[in-house]
Amino acid sequence: MRKRILIVSGGEVSEDVLLKMLAERFDKIIAADRGLEALLRQKISPDELIGDFDSLDDRLFEKYIQNKSDKDTSLTKLNPIKDATDTEVALDHALSYKPDEIVILGATGSRIDHVLGNISLLARAKEAGVSAMLVDAHNRIRLISGRTVVKKEEQYGKYLSLIPYMGEAKGVTLRGVFYPLTDAVLSSGNTLGISNEITEDTAIIEIKEGQAILIESFD
Repeated sequence: MRKRILIVSGGEVSEDVLLKMLAERFDKIIAADRGLEALLRQKISPDELIGDFDSLDDRLFEKYIQNKSDKDTSLTKLNPIKDATDTEVALDHALSYKPDEIVILGATGSRIDHVLGNISLLARAKEAGVSAMLVDAHNRIRLISGRTVVKKEEQYGKYLSLIPYMGEAKGVTLRGVFYPLTDAVLSSGNTLGISNEITEDTAIIEIKEGQAILIESFD
């Protein structure tokens, strides 16, 4: 059975998406700082709570600490003066369990610096051989290379976009989509891979060299 870990971070967390995720099976749930608030609204206590807690409501945090038992959530309090975000530290904790998959909620929102930083964290998981994705109410974001299959019935939303990551993505072939490609090059400075749609039962994405950010989006 695949080992899966859910991280709930401090960005925007859709209640509908969170409830859908909580209905699935996860071996461990990790809250990164203000992600605790979203979980507690659903009366869910995480297995681990990590952060410097500079954005978490002080009264909620104190009440939670007072009420939890030693057998409940494992707490890791970070120095607010640090070289990594709470989400990055939470991801490192998740990777230490050697999971097959990590799903991160609350990694997007109005702070574009955090959004871009969180997207870059996908490379950290990929280097460790772990499938990871950022999920919100509008998007599912992954970092891919080689061959990827997206089933239309399992697609997240309507649109499918590819953005090259850390250099060019070469030998890109797309099949089963409205805008197919054959042995193309995706590079910075153009939008060739943006806003495609799946037209068959499955979309096949092949990248011979390099990596790309795969974004499945609703309107």
